[in-house]
Amino acid sequence: MPATVIELPAARKTRAQPPNCTLVVPTYNAATFIAQTVGRLREFVASHPRWLVLFVCDGCSDDTVERLSAELSTSSPALSIHSYPCNHGKGHALRRALNLVRTPYAVYTDVDLAYDPDEALRLLRLLEDGADLAVANRVDPASRFLISPCDFPSIYQRHRMSRAFNWWLRHMLPIEILDTQAGLKGLSLEAWAKLAPNIRSDGFFFDVELLAWAGAMKMNIVQTPVSFRYIDPTTVKMVRHGWPMILETLRLRTRLKAAACSERAMVGVAGAEQ
Repeated sequence: MPATVIELPAARKTRAQPPNCTLVVPTYNAATFIAQTVGRLREFVASHPRWLVLFVCDGCSDDTVERLSAELSTSSPALSIHSYPCNHGKGHALRRALNLVRTPYAVYTDVDLAYDPDEALRLLRLLEDGADLAVANRVDPASRFLISPCDFPSIYQRHRMSRAFNWWLRHMLPIEILDTQAGLKGLSLEAWAKLAPNIRSDGFFFDVELLAWAGAMKMNIVQTPVSFRYIDPTTVKMVRHGWPMILETLRLRTRLKAAACSERAMVGVAGAEQ
């Protein structure tokens, strides 16, 4: 079954200004709640006509694509879908989506909308003000969580593991932000064009890789507090994904060092030729 691509809609002639940001929503087996997600995003683009929404269905094995297609057939043309038959992972979905984006900026978020769509407006403002990347920071004292009391034990456990992992990342890679795995991030299309050739991850390590290369390139990365609705269970399982991400961190550290050495060598050659 070939990949299905629906082009991002062009700006309507009746719009005073063209779209300037695309909300990318990586999607996998979300049939049970996709109608609610579409409903919320339909309202969002109606209130913010310069936004587009792109769902990326990453090899869904349930009827998410069929349900989503049916929902979008009666929705604003600002909502579109890109789907393909094989599941590769969140990182693969985001890389494909960001290569399709044609607006100056893109923000990506989880399909369960744990972050209200209006939170994406914070990130766009930072990008328009000159940030190359804008990142939600759930550990900022100004951030707010909405959680169920029954989730207190699991969120505390995940918080401790997440803080330890983030501490380790900041010591191993050129990363300074405090919340690498937040599911709400944005970047300019210009920044993505520079980062894309270096990004290889198909899975959840995509966020770390993106931030590390952006740090190595001295890009302007800005954090912002957010409101976040805690949903459990998460698709990221620390036991299952933890060790692979540690190994990927070590490989990435090696790649970054090699790139830095190569850059220094090129600068040296250029200096000698002058």
